[in-house]
Amino acid sequence: MSSCLHVIGLGPSGLEQLTLGNYRRLCNAKKVFVRTLHHPCVQELMAEGVQLESFDEVYDSEDTFEEVYQKITERLRTELGKDSEVIYAVPGHPMVAEKTIQLLWKNLRPEYEVIVHPAMSFVDEIFRVLNFDPIEGMLIRNYDALKDAGLTGREWLIIPQVYNQLIASEVKLDLMSSYPDEADVFIVQGLGTYNERVDKHPLFEMDHGSFDHLTTIVLPPCSEVISWTKLLQIMEILRSPDGCAWDREQNHQTLKPCLIEESYEVLEAIEKEDMYNLCEELGDLLLQVVFHAQIASENKIFESQDVLQGIIQKLLRRHPHVFGEEVLETADDVIRSWDRIKQEEKADTKEERGFFSDPKGLPALMLASSTQRRAAKIGFDWSDLEGPCQKVQEELLELQNALKTGVGIREEFGDLLFAMVNVSRFLKLDAEEVLREAVHKFQARFLKMVELSREEGQKIEQLSLNEMDAYWEKAKLQEKGGKLM
Repeated sequence: MSSCLHVIGLGPSGLEQLTLGNYRRLCNAKKVFVRTLHHPCVQELMAEGVQLESFDEVYDSEDTFEEVYQKITERLRTELGKDSEVIYAVPGHPMVAEKTIQLLWKNLRPEYEVIVHPAMSFVDEIFRVLNFDPIEGMLIRNYDALKDAGLTGREWLIIPQVYNQLIASEVKLDLMSSYPDEADVFIVQGLGTYNERVDKHPLFEMDHGSFDHLTTIVLPPCSEVISWTKLLQIMEILRSPDGCAWDREQNHQTLKPCLIEESYEVLEAIEKEDMYNLCEELGDLLLQVVFHAQIASENKIFESQDVLQGIIQKLLRRHPHVFGEEVLETADDVIRSWDRIKQEEKADTKEERGFFSDPKGLPALMLASSTQRRAAKIGFDWSDLEGPCQKVQEELLELQNALKTGVGIREEFGDLLFAMVNVSRFLKLDAEEVLREAVHKFQARFLKMVELSREEGQKIEQLSLNEMDAYWEKAKLQEKGGKLM
């Protein structure tokens, strides 16, 4: 019969909270391994003569907790090879905030019998001192896992083992990214001991006190927490009978101009490299996504979670080189893989969108560029830049002929623009962005021309074209750093 590892919980404080069965097992054992001596129950057991060996020295010798846990596991494995029964005791309940137990269960259970003997946990004492029922909602997170915890503020948040001020400061900063600075925080220490203490502080001051291995931070539910859930709730309220009249009247069609406008305001912030404004504009754009999702939810079409699920699955599926075994070396390889997977998805869904499947609402320059790229993928393209440049010359001549005859001007002008987009593609320039930059340059130069004319007491609208040209050249020189005469 294989050896047996008994994992015993010591409870949150002294012997009075230790179960009778666990007390007897500990007293009758020849030797007990404990994770740490820094626990009230351990100290009282030692006073009663129980032989204990701790792993505190392992904590002192290793650089990371993972290395500590691995060392403890290996030591217990060695002891199990020697004795038929080994006892390992940990603070609180063995299955609550005890990483070593998870590793023991995973690594030793295939070879040995592992029996967990439960105990009262620090969480039970928190229910008592803060007087709340866990049915209200509760989230327990380690201090180093708050950034990815998806905090919503709808539940009690419990952060155990905040054992020094440095960790407390890190916890505070992580929490302040979601919770308001004035949010209530309970600092709970020494639960169940004579030194039990509960202090209440605003979040921004929570790291000003003293901390030890028996310190737990607790935050009650808070409706002001910044989260995806909060945004969805606000949108739902705005669309409700008690919400906003304008928001209630909107539908997918009426919101189309808003979506376009917000998208371009994001682009403008990027072009200006205005990061503060970009943050705000991204929020406005996100609102449009949430708005459409809420309307769809009300019509029983899809939920916001479906939107999240769809994009998450798509990203995982279309990045097999990141989340799978496929190896892709270059950005071009990634694009080819993306297109291949996209085509496979369309085949699976029997989607019929044709060869040119771009949204009809794309800006014309973007649509032209995408159309040309799709044609080029099957080989319908020039071999080098000379081809599209000659095509531009050809289309310019055809436009000039159309101007002479008065026939086909619109069509030839469109062909010339399309040819210019092909040149931008070969130059690896985004035609939309390049034209936007040119427009902005013209606007800036024109405004400078107006400014220069006013400095000389002239009204721009009263100047002749030649006079305007003179100011235009001055503005151009000043723009390029030239000296005006």
